[in-house]
Amino acid sequence: MSSARLKQRIMCSSMLSLPYNTGLSLIKQAMLSISSATPGPRSKPMCLMLNLDDTFERKNEIAKAVEEELEKAMSAYGYEIVQTLIVDIEPDEHVKRAMNEINAGILQIKRAEGEVESKYLSGLGIARQRQAIVDETIQH
Repeated sequence: MSSARLKQRIMCSSMLSLPYNTGLSLIKQAMLSISSATPGPRSKPMCLMLNLDDTFERKNEIAKAVEEELEKAMSAYGYEIVQTLIVDIEPDEHVKRAMNEINAGILQIKRAEGEVESKYLSGLGIARQRQAIVDETIQH
């Protein structure tokens, strides 16, 4: 079985933890941005082109990039982002289903390989028994 890994870009959603501060001098600005008719902070999709393995491996780098972008956007509203933590990375439902199917397929292959080995060893044992019977018959 090939150990090559599929390197494909997929959609993931991430759960972030964003502790933030509003400095004393910025509290008024922060409150105004929340209560004003002008749009305040909004969610903004961030597109990163990484495969799933890289997404998990580079989680800290991604969090830093997100933090920098949020800091730029939120500072205008009086918020200071203290830290950005990626709490969870959730692959798209289709990807999770495909990954489960791959794992199930691998398990079937391993089970079949085990059966083949078992039958081979069983056959080998029967052949040795028969050979022992033939050898015993010849000696008498």
